[in-house]
Amino acid sequence: MSVRKIRIALIEDPRTVWFYKHLFENAGYHVLEAENAKEGWKIICNQKPDIIVLDTQMPEIPGIELLKKIRKSEFSKHTPVLVLTSVKDSEEIKEIFKQGADYYALKGMDSPNMIKETINQLLKTEQEKRVIRSLDGKHSDDEEASATEIDREFFWFE
Repeated sequence: MSVRKIRIALIEDPRTVWFYKHLFENAGYHVLEAENAKEGWKIICNQKPDIIVLDTQMPEIPGIELLKKIRKSEFSKHTPVLVLTSVKDSEEIKEIFKQGADYYALKGMDSPNMIKETINQLLKTEQEKRVIRSLDGKHSDDEEASATEIDREFFWFE
């Protein structure tokens, strides 16, 4: 019996994707990469990643807008999100957390090993929350939105 690897949606610029993709793959994760919010949303809808690593500064649609949609969607609202960005402005950081980020890491400042450990901790915490939700009757592992719901709710990504 094979075990499914943990899927990380890495939604970042190409240089950052390359570096972190190799870091996460070497740690045993399956990396789903996207270079913008539109590609990222498609991955989130189709692949249902276990965790999302997201930049807030992306072309066309800012990552913060994608974060808002992630948190509003039934099938992704509990997925842990680590924001990996170069944003240092305290007001922007407050907004990142206000919109539902689970963790904020600063590119070039936070070590890759610290980011890996944070991902492991976020995954562990979400697993514990999932058990609690199932005991409370508030969660089903089969929670998913239909394709028509996705199209209707997220029309601006098309």
